[in-house]
Amino acid sequence: MNVSHLHHSFTTMFQTFITLASVLAVLSVASATPLPPASFKAATACWPDTGGDDLNRRVGFRVALDSLPADAVLRVTTSGLYRATVDGKFLGHGPARAGHGYFRIDEWPLKDFAGEGARVIGIEVEASAASSYYLVKQPAFLQAEIVSGDKVLAVTQDFTAIDLHPVVVRKVPRYSYQRTFIEAFRPTPGWTAAWRTAPKWQEGTLKLVATPTVNLAARGVPYPDFKVIDSKCIASGGFKVISDAPKRAYYDFHPEGAGDFPEAEMEARPDLLMSSIETTSLKEGSVGSVIEPGTFLLHDFGTDLSGFLGFKLRVEKPARLLATFDELRTGPHGSVDSHRMKCVNAIQIDLPAGTYEMETLEPYTQRYLQLYALDGAITVERCYLRELAHPHADLATFSCSDPRFNTIFEAARQTFRQNATDIFMDCPSRERAGWLCDSFFTARVELALTGASAVERNFLENYTLPAKFPGIAPGMLPMCYPSDPYKGDYIPNWSMWFLMELEEYQARTADRELIDRLRPRVEALLDFFKRYENSDGLLEELDGWVFVEWSEANKFVQDVNYPTNMLYAAAMDAASRIYQREDWHRKAESLRTTINQQSFDGSYYRDHAKRLPDGKLDILSDRSEVCQYYAFFFGTATPESRPKLWKSLVEEFGPARRETKAHPEIHPCNQLPGNMLRMEILSRYGETTRIHDEALGYWSKMAAITGTLWEHDKPEASCNHGFASHAAVVLRRDLLGLRTIDPQAKTVEFAISPSPLQECRGSFPTADGNIVVEWKRDGSKPKLILPEGWRQVAPSEKKTDARSKDASSKTISSISR
Repeated sequence: MNVSHLHHSFTTMFQTFITLASVLAVLSVASATPLPPASFKAATACWPDTGGDDLNRRVGFRVALDSLPADAVLRVTTSGLYRATVDGKFLGHGPARAGHGYFRIDEWPLKDFAGEGARVIGIEVEASAASSYYLVKQPAFLQAEIVSGDKVLAVTQDFTAIDLHPVVVRKVPRYSYQRTFIEAFRPTPGWTAAWRTAPKWQEGTLKLVATPTVNLAARGVPYPDFKVIDSKCIASGGFKVISDAPKRAYYDFHPEGAGDFPEAEMEARPDLLMSSIETTSLKEGSVGSVIEPGTFLLHDFGTDLSGFLGFKLRVEKPARLLATFDELRTGPHGSVDSHRMKCVNAIQIDLPAGTYEMETLEPYTQRYLQLYALDGAITVERCYLRELAHPHADLATFSCSDPRFNTIFEAARQTFRQNATDIFMDCPSRERAGWLCDSFFTARVELALTGASAVERNFLENYTLPAKFPGIAPGMLPMCYPSDPYKGDYIPNWSMWFLMELEEYQARTADRELIDRLRPRVEALLDFFKRYENSDGLLEELDGWVFVEWSEANKFVQDVNYPTNMLYAAAMDAASRIYQREDWHRKAESLRTTINQQSFDGSYYRDHAKRLPDGKLDILSDRSEVCQYYAFFFGTATPESRPKLWKSLVEEFGPARRETKAHPEIHPCNQLPGNMLRMEILSRYGETTRIHDEALGYWSKMAAITGTLWEHDKPEASCNHGFASHAAVVLRRDLLGLRTIDPQAKTVEFAISPSPLQECRGSFPTADGNIVVEWKRDGSKPKLILPEGWRQVAPSEKKTDARSKDASSKTISSISR
């Protein structure tokens, strides 16, 4: 097929798809809007009588019904995690997370299982009861009911509670510093399936008791995509166990006081097993399914994915399987290094003879899965992953004449869908935590890819729920939430990003009700910062983890950090516009003036200043690339006020700088957030041709290696980081030319940007239908199709905001307090 025929065929298919997608988008976006308040008809909260000993406790709840009406629904919530099944078949997983003291209700229709005859509904509940960045530490309970119209078929008290610890090992290490516990199993043939399917069950039953009444809330976000994806075996290899190998144990990253099990009580230690294994060989190519002691199989899911690992296994005699996984192959001979991110990326399964079908309750992230036989021969009949992902991320489309950008867009989509299941997460692997700053960028992606802001609303609403945030200083906001911080940890900078996001959320949604509910939090936060303001109005000697970026810039955060103060000024200005506080605006302008007077040295902005013993402020010479981007992104500088610096940044910095070695005196920036801030300021000031080149420089390699986008610009940490999905917004805005989409005004700004691309097309959902763009550089007129009631407006002229004007007058190296 020649190129012209290929193009015509693709265009026809694309236009057909757009017609269908426009219809589907309206339905899907509507279903993703926040749900009305939910409640139970009759169920109350219960839990087994454990005496409060619930650290990493796993309990099964089951009820057998004689039949299921077609309109039957399971309602369920818990303080931990749950997996629901009907006759052993997967139904759902949840709940969506909420702030301290609140619990969101899931509702699962049972129509696919309706009919006469016995039906067994099972709910497997994991209560972590440990502090983490991932789940709130709260008393364990389950609240569930099955209803048909106004008829209640079963409530929590009707369920039989079963101790699952004969099969699930309880006393195990923490998965990572940020998350709770790993999973290890010692099943017996048929046991796991039997308690979910047998009409009657007596083994290991526990007495249920009522627990205190809890505050309930609607789920608020769409239910996840649970698509099942099989892995492919791509290699085999050998290993040996080194008895005296250095042990990289989980206590290397164990958070003191988090409530973990004492090391002496551990019943399974896959972290130590991992440390004792030395890979001796690896052979590429598809192989069989049998692994014997001293051998392993390497499986590939094709891209980095997140969800629940599942296995179908057969063993002839007792065996031990160690399944390790990671996003990359960085171990010896191209194997998996399951310690790469200081996580216990391993699942230990001790298997008596028999056949097994099992699936993890905790979600994990990997592209590669390595299966070791430590004892006994094991036949691996199937390995799969049941995804845990946002269900509407495929509503948007993007395609252009350079396939590398198409790969980047798909990587951004994959990254978003795995990091936006119920809140905006930093990564679906190491932490699964709802971090501020990351959320500022991911929230933009949610609107672009799904046409809704449902996850963002939940994310922000969680900050309104508790009367106070346990464990951190009054007035401060948690750096990630819902969570329980260790030793009162917080990042003051991230609370400022909260204000930046809040203003954009208001523009996206016009949700004034939530904005007003958050006003006391905002006022308390800005009051909190007052105690750190010096006589110049600048924040000085901030407590907590002062964080600018994953680069050398983070060594320059005290005593006065200028990037932090640039952000502070912008955040205060955002708050002034949200709540009509002119005094906050005047203060923000004053801060910008002072920063320009102190930080700018005539060529670059300097990062920090130290307080000398005589009370003078000594502005140090350290200068970072990200500090310059903070200045332009947050309105401390503009191309008009700093033309020479702007020209240098545009022409001599960027992804090629590591090779050119230009300006070695300026410390390079990293991906989070420096590279993204660079893309934003290039876009703001019309440098779209450079965005074309630099998007490839920053993201093309990432997308090709993992199919996702990374936390750092090198594969040193998470290779699936939520904020990085913002690349989808960059491609839509700066390459396709769909500059803005305003769902409140129902307007778009569209202008084809200069770039080497010869053609580009895309479709992006709204609540009213799809916005469709297609253009070619062949002289033909670009196509712009808008939903009914929408209109195109001219792109805004680039004007310098009066609030952002540079007010510097001179460089000052030593200033009195």
